Amino acid sequence: MIIKNKTTNLLQFFCLKFKRLVFSNSFIFFFIIFGARVLQLAQLYFTETPTGGAFVERPFQGFICAVIVNITAFSFFAMLFSLTSLLNEFKKKFFQYLIYIFTSIHLILCVVDDQIMRWMGQHLTTSFISTYSIFRLDPSITSNILQNGYFSFFLSFILVLIPLLLLFFATRKSKPLALQETCVLICLFAILTLVCGNAHLFLKPCRIRWNSIKPTYLTFLEEIQYNWTHRTKPSHFEQGISILGGNPSSDYPFYHKVEKEDSLINAFKTLPLEQKKDVILLSLESFRGWVGDFRIGSNCKRMPNLCELSKTGTTFPYTYSVGYPSTEGMLGLQLGIWSHPNKVFLSSFMNTKTISLPDILGKAGYHRIILTAAEPSFDNFNPWFDKWFDYFEYNPKNSTDIPLANRFKTIYESRPKNKPVYFEWINFVTHTPFNVPKSYDEPAKTSNERYAQAVSYLDSALGIIFDVIKKSPRANETIIIVTGDHSIANSKAQKKLDVLGEANSTYTWTSFYWTGPGIEKNKYILSPCSHVDFAPTLLSLLGIKASNHFVGKNLFKDSPEAVFSFRHSDAVMRKDSVAIFARMNFPAFSHARKQSKIVDWDTTETIGNFISETKLPLNVNAAADSLLNAVNAWTWILDKKLLAPIQDN
Repeated sequence: MIIKNKTTNLLQFFCLKFKRLVFSNSFIFFFIIFGARVLQLAQLYFTETPTGGAFVERPFQGFICAVIVNITAFSFFAMLFSLTSLLNEFKKKFFQYLIYIFTSIHLILCVVDDQIMRWMGQHLTTSFISTYSIFRLDPSITSNILQNGYFSFFLSFILVLIPLLLLFFATRKSKPLALQETCVLICLFAILTLVCGNAHLFLKPCRIRWNSIKPTYLTFLEEIQYNWTHRTKPSHFEQGISILGGNPSSDYPFYHKVEKEDSLINAFKTLPLEQKKDVILLSLESFRGWVGDFRIGSNCKRMPNLCELSKTGTTFPYTYSVGYPSTEGMLGLQLGIWSHPNKVFLSSFMNTKTISLPDILGKAGYHRIILTAAEPSFDNFNPWFDKWFDYFEYNPKNSTDIPLANRFKTIYESRPKNKPVYFEWINFVTHTPFNVPKSYDEPAKTSNERYAQAVSYLDSALGIIFDVIKKSPRANETIIIVTGDHSIANSKAQKKLDVLGEANSTYTWTSFYWTGPGIEKNKYILSPCSHVDFAPTLLSLLGIKASNHFVGKNLFKDSPEAVFSFRHSDAVMRKDSVAIFARMNFPAFSHARKQSKIVDWDTTETIGNFISETKLPLNVNAAADSLLNAVNAWTWILDKKLLAPIQDN
């Protein structure tokens, strides 16, 4: 009886202590802020993304892993909150309010990061902030996003506001804990912080999903670490430059100097107009390579105008952008360089001396025009367009493709008649969420159906442009190039982001269509190529020789030895049909995939079925190490502004 009473008393004691701990200010604080984060993560993982379907392939497992790693920050805040009870009343209130502020900021950053991941598949970073700040928001894209995501944004707002209000009122009154009880709580929260903060090191499900579940604060800390660790020249620099095709012994490994350049340019300018070719570049927003492969009959039926154009020239069906999103598409095409593996070049490297394709064409006497359906400031294009083009135009009235094609007709027909023209046209409707104008059709319900509508609508606009050029007196002296600025993953491929990385083909695989004088008709070249090959190929076709830092090859003379794509520490190197995948500081990610030179994926649903190339059972450790050496070498080139001999504008 005595033992039973002692046991009962002991249980009552522990129950009382447990109750005091659970209903303490610190635990209430933790439950509210962590509960809010759990609801935010539930919204991210269990609601449909703008591209359709779930955020990841196995949302429940992803959700659990995200919950585990998110415990870290909130248990840390709760530990700090517990420590305040050891202070006098004034200091206690002061530090508690300070913790409230930092907790609020963290919750807001978390939900912002979630929305960016939903819409663009990337984390919130300082580079993202500088590129997509509120001062650069494109009204058309912003309006489209708000209209299609208003419920999600409203829910996110509620999931921040209500917990913060609860937090303020629920922790104002509570019985103080004894010193021993406070110490127990502090130890408990400290253990949670340490264990959950390193969960990705010992839990395989968290490790393989780390790129998508990474907490926001770690993203920013990694950027700080990046700046610290990239202070010195990387080891194996020469090997990395050689892999990239540069000259390791040169101070500017990718700079190609042309002797007597001025006299060669002047000689070109004096040629009669009929010996100079016009250039029309049609840059298609988020144009998927598997949708633009006209070896598939259903693609031709969906885009008959572009399909017909492809027969009049040479097609490169395996073309890859240097990265993603549109800033990287512009970078590869106009500057002829690979993207920065960790940053956004067009926003972070404004003061780097560059030699762009439009710069060279301007010297050669070309009238340079760009017409875009999206506000250039959205991607920080304004300062670059000011330097690159004689005339650029964005008008919200022409934010959809057919009005933009009609505007092309007006500008094209009124251009200066005594100069050759370089004209870039950039469409909009194939940008997420892929909504066609209601005057054309009622937007479909699923992302795949909307994308199918969007490319059909785009093709109608392309038909207008092709017809205008065909009727022009300069039709026989015009080179037309059509390509996507990058690709975009469908709902099935997006779920594989952790396995494939952010430089994978569903974000970078697009197509090149070249037609015009000197270009072979109805030909397919199946070796992989890159947007960086655009500038050197075009200059060769035009007969212009000029100094440059273009890293690509002339596609009609040489096949690229390797094709590279970089994004957020992910890298892919393609040689022939084999692709090596690597991620900085993550050896387990390295693997190889094969893209067949025949159409071998499921084409019953062309828009939505392609996921990725077939994984190869190869040991790629040595190849991945070499690729990462190339990544580090290229990072050094950009960080140290070693593209051209003169560094400052």
